Amino acid sequence: MKYVFTLLTVLCFQVSFGQAELSLSLDQALEMALRKNTTMLNAALDIDYAETQVNELKAQGLPQVSGSADFSHTFKIPTQIIPGDFVGQPGTTIATQFGVPFNVNVGVGASQLLFDGTFFLGLKAASEFVNISKLSASASEIDIKEGVTKAYYMALISQQNIGQLSASLANIKKLQSETEQLYKAGFAEKLDVDRLTLSVSNLEININKLQNQAKLAKQLLLNTIGVDVNQELTLTSKIPGEPTSDSYAAVFNPENRIEIKLIDQQQELNQLNLKRYKMGYFPSIYGNFSYGSSTFASDGKFGELGDDWYGNGRYAVSLNVPIFDGLYKKAKMDQAKIDFKKTENTKQQALLGMNLQVGQAKTNYLNALKTIELQKKSQDLAESIFNTTKIKFKEGIGSSFEMINAESELTQANTNYLIALYELNVARIDLNKALGIL
Repeated sequence: MKYVFTLLTVLCFQVSFGQAELSLSLDQALEMALRKNTTMLNAALDIDYAETQVNELKAQGLPQVSGSADFSHTFKIPTQIIPGDFVGQPGTTIATQFGVPFNVNVGVGASQLLFDGTFFLGLKAASEFVNISKLSASASEIDIKEGVTKAYYMALISQQNIGQLSASLANIKKLQSETEQLYKAGFAEKLDVDRLTLSVSNLEININKLQNQAKLAKQLLLNTIGVDVNQELTLTSKIPGEPTSDSYAAVFNPENRIEIKLIDQQQELNQLNLKRYKMGYFPSIYGNFSYGSSTFASDGKFGELGDDWYGNGRYAVSLNVPIFDGLYKKAKMDQAKIDFKKTENTKQQALLGMNLQVGQAKTNYLNALKTIELQKKSQDLAESIFNTTKIKFKEGIGSSFEMINAESELTQANTNYLIALYELNVARIDLNKALGIL
């Protein structure tokens, strides 16, 4: 009974936990994405795989030890012809058999690479390949940060837009109620009430659409993070407002870009390849050692197998000196030199593209700054017009048509400001990415 109660408690906790709402700040969303996004998970596996390749190459330079054992039964011992001179019968030949039918051999052997320049350079190249995998993971991290941040801001803007429309809806509903009272008292027309009722209906429709868009925006964020998109999500961060510093004035340093670091790392591999092929002209030295023991038994005396053991052993050092390989290594060196030049060209083209990207990002950022400045003025002006029109309408010197237009213009100005704020933050993200500081 106690076990059943404990099990039910655990199940209830799991159900409660599963239904809990996920609450994330931007930093928490970024941290979760780096842990759960499939791209990052695979990038970590790529690093692990590269490290196993290093271990695989290291194994070739470590002692290679192997053991062996075999049993043989020579059921028909070969016959050999020897001169009769060996047994005092010159001028004749004698057919004889050497050996015994049963034989067991056991042994152990080891070999060790003593010197091979290509091996050690190949090992260093493999280690550099691990660095490339790590840099690729960093590039994926930057892309994920960009995607998550933009998706988070989009979800925030969607929420704020709903809040603004809801506030407008509350104002119009209040005005609608007041106008209905005036109509009943004979101080307003039925047309004014109908227009305000229609405006309320249109706002409710727009809010419903925005709620669906906000839900999709959150699902996009959850998908970018790499978690279940069907769970409820609460965003706790706020979208940054207008900047207080000139981010666009930052100086571009190409070394901050992960793409340049990857190209430089590839160039390092090209240089190592060239050195490795050059080292192929040097001798290589290997050492090996073996020791074994054998036991024999004659026909009909199988039980004596293992009574007597006869050892054997050897060690050796071998030197391999390359003399002529048909110009194979020269061809590989020429290929490595060509790869080096191509990578240099790629770097120069990448630098040109990055300078263009930075210039465009700064231009877009400046345009976004100017746009939000204008949208802020439009928002203030629309709010002033709305307040003046509202006073005129209440005093009976303004029409409901003017009131609805003023409300619509204010709503549109607020929406435009939020869009400009989102675009400004997106432009800031793009600029930071272009500068290599995201």
